[in-house]
Amino acid sequence: MSAKKKKVSKEKKDPVQIISKSFWVTFVVILKTAVIVAVIAACIAGGLLVGVVAGCIITTKPLTDEQLDIKNSTALTSFVYDSQGNELVHIKGTSNVNRQLADIEDIPVNLRNAFIAIEDERFYTHSGVDIKRTIGAFLGFVIPSLDDYGGSTITQQLVKNLTGDDRASVQRKIREQWRAIRLEKKLEKDEILELYLNIIYMGQDLYGVRSASLAYFNKDVKDLDLAECAFLAGITNSPSRYNPLTQKGRTNCYARQINILDQMLSLGMITDEEYIEAIQEQLVINDNYRKEVEKASIYSYFVDAALIDVREALMKPVEEGGLGYSKDEAIDLIYQGGINIYTTMDPAVQKIVDEEFCNPDNFPVNHLYSDPADMAQSSIVIMDQWSGQIVAMYGGYGSKTQSLSFNYATSAKRQPGSAIKPLLVYGPLIDQHLINDTTIVKDEQVFLDPQNPETPWPKNSYNTFYGPISVRYALEQSSNVAAVRLYVDHIQENLQYLKNLGIDRTSETHPSLAIGGFNTGVTTEEMTGAYAAFANGGIYYKPITFTKVTDINGRTIITNNGSPVSVFQDYRTPALMTDILESVVTSGTGRGTQIYNANGTAIPTAGKTGTTTSNYDYWFCGYTPYYTASVWYGYEMQKSISSAENGAARKIWAAVMTRVHENLEYRDFDGMSSILSVEVCRDTNMLPTSECRKANRVVTGHFAAGYEPTETCSMHKEPVPVQTGVH
Repeated sequence: MSAKKKKVSKEKKDPVQIISKSFWVTFVVILKTAVIVAVIAACIAGGLLVGVVAGCIITTKPLTDEQLDIKNSTALTSFVYDSQGNELVHIKGTSNVNRQLADIEDIPVNLRNAFIAIEDERFYTHSGVDIKRTIGAFLGFVIPSLDDYGGSTITQQLVKNLTGDDRASVQRKIREQWRAIRLEKKLEKDEILELYLNIIYMGQDLYGVRSASLAYFNKDVKDLDLAECAFLAGITNSPSRYNPLTQKGRTNCYARQINILDQMLSLGMITDEEYIEAIQEQLVINDNYRKEVEKASIYSYFVDAALIDVREALMKPVEEGGLGYSKDEAIDLIYQGGINIYTTMDPAVQKIVDEEFCNPDNFPVNHLYSDPADMAQSSIVIMDQWSGQIVAMYGGYGSKTQSLSFNYATSAKRQPGSAIKPLLVYGPLIDQHLINDTTIVKDEQVFLDPQNPETPWPKNSYNTFYGPISVRYALEQSSNVAAVRLYVDHIQENLQYLKNLGIDRTSETHPSLAIGGFNTGVTTEEMTGAYAAFANGGIYYKPITFTKVTDINGRTIITNNGSPVSVFQDYRTPALMTDILESVVTSGTGRGTQIYNANGTAIPTAGKTGTTTSNYDYWFCGYTPYYTASVWYGYEMQKSISSAENGAARKIWAAVMTRVHENLEYRDFDGMSSILSVEVCRDTNMLPTSECRKANRVVTGHFAAGYEPTETCSMHKEPVPVQTGVH
């Protein structure tokens, strides 16, 4: 066989090499495919992300001017002050938010820096979003081994607080960052910081650094030192964890305070010396804040009344001095508008009233009952008669247990009994010069009830008749017959006097009004205002509980002066009435109410008792040259007052007013020198004759000059001289 035809053997290939080459080809194909897919997925994801971001931005509205105006857009704490300028309560409304605003100038630099150091150290350099903090927060979220810390800047936190949008979502975070960037273009850094420091939650019911400073340190924010600033700045991170009013929370606060001071030092915000001094300082925390909040949440009867009066004033038409608000608008302003209400309360007088109305000795049977609804109640209103300002008030028995509870001083309309007689009968008739204190009235059985003309009416509480008596004696002994007899012929004109005294009953013309038989009763506040016109020379002031209201900027929005009205035609009428009412205190039904100061000097005192049918109500309304006060005593569900409670209203009045006048000097009532004293016959109220004197019938009457008697007694005539003949 030839060589050409010789078969050439082929080289065999390695199977491993063949498989390896095939694997890498496949791997490359898969890798390229994966990269392509990843790129496509990334593009899709990026597109989606861009779409989400774009969608969030497009649909996100920037913060409005209204949202940024926290004076009007957030609940602000209102304040009530007494007449001395002391804070009585702060009002937080239904939202229970105690927010007191502070201007950036009043916030210490150390406090601003403390918040910046721990919350947002690049605050003054970023544009609303801190990229470094945002990336760090993201990595801390996805990588468990890294520390998780907040990525929100102060601007972002402000946005969250203003919008209330705090859901944990990507969309919310995008909206928040976009609004923060927009906000940084609208406001200066310090404006943003001021808003933030006024809106943040600081534990308890506290919002803003000023509220927190006052609560935790009992000092205004502008007075905080470095240590206190660092302490406060740590609370907002977690108010429950860093609660200064619990032992554990306070320990946490101190630890965070050190961290904040460390950070401030490292950022060059404070010196080494300041750091050491702050660390060593022993802070004094107000541990009683919670108790103060609980106590302050129960408004006094006076504050209750003032809030209602302010509400009514705000609702008055503009032409009447109000603002024309609706009821809801007025309530919203009071409870959330950050207003300041300046009341007329005298804290010293109110303290006396509080103590006496919580003194069980003044309520002799209340210890027999366990249910407060069964106990005797009482009310008092004390007024400065020269201004119409109520200086003290109480509206029930014992300690007050809730705000805006029923106030017997302003809301309980009870029959006034004989306490109405000076206002409706005697004062008006003296002013019309129809009677004086020695005018004779017959106290005898009469039939003056138009509905029952055959039934004797009225009857006297003393169950007898005295016959002809003077007006003075009739008022001293509280004769019902005399009051009605004098009243029935002058109903319309006398009702007009009562209306001018703040008690309008011109639609009630029954004779029983002369002894307090009203269809609608009167309040303690109304009786005090009416009696004050006798005490101040004849001017009626509608009783007021506040003098002015200012808004959050200190601008006066409401003033209140009581709208004085001249009641009597003759300026001497109040003095003539006062002279009679003084004798009610010294010789009549008002015995036991004479006021003495601490030196034992008698302070001139005038007043009148009142008792209603079946002893349902006791009254004493009286005044001194300093104050006018009325006291009512009775029961919620009307029932007869027991003999053990006899004179309860008089006794409470005397107990309170004696203490009020302890340190006051003797002073007489104004205008008493204008009264003309003239001797008259007690039987005819005419100038006495010698026979009147022989019969011991001469008394001193009191008149307005020009209205004194000019004729001699027609009953006790002078004997005719015997004519002797001429011899």
